[in-house]
Amino acid sequence: MTELFIVRQIDALEFESNFWSEFHGLQDISGMDFAVLNELFYVVDDFVADVTARDPGDVTEVELLAGARAFLDACRGYDN
Repeated sequence: MTELFIVRQIDALEFESNFWSEFHGLQDISGMDFAVLNELFYVVDDFVADVTARDPGDVTEVELLAGARAFLDACRGYDN
């Protein structure tokens, strides 16, 4: 799902929705996996798609994309 968002095959709202669906279904996640996922959790949690509803400090789509890239990079580094 993260790769699909990064290459823009899904939009930010679909990524956010899919993230929450998958996050709520997680079970038996290791501490190391949780640490990597937790960084993305905070980015997604602060994401506000509606520009008119966005407050200072809320995550924009550009920042969400950067967070998704950082998450994917961390996952790839974790696998090595």
